[in-house]
Amino acid sequence: MTKKTRKISKKWIEQTRDYFREFLNETDFPDPDRIGQRGPTFYYPEWLIMFIAVLSVKLKIKTYIQIHKMATEYWDLIAKDLSLKPISERQLRDRLKKICHHPKKPAVFIFQMFPELEQRQGG
Repeated sequence: MTKKTRKISKKWIEQTRDYFREFLNETDFPDPDRIGQRGPTFYYPEWLIMFIAVLSVKLKIKTYIQIHKMATEYWDLIAKDLSLKPISERQLRDRLKKICHHPKKPAVFIFQMFPELEQRQGG
């Protein structure tokens, strides 16, 4: 059995990241820095977790472990200009769950911003 390789162009990641950030800035999207008022401070910004979710849908990734592997592989592009080490698999999984993103049931915001990805999800 051959191993399925998922590839995405670096240019697509860069352009989509820029578009995604611009959209969130234009819409004054709140970027929480903690869970509630007393929760621990987030080390990784919310938009970054959301963007990883977008990439996972683009690549049709079906498990949290694969999402983490993808995030690590493309970390230099995903976290460009942030000086952050790659997020741990457990922390990424917990943060993705908080934004209601599950590998087989993606977060709704993804298809609202990128309707072209909804068609890809079925296959």
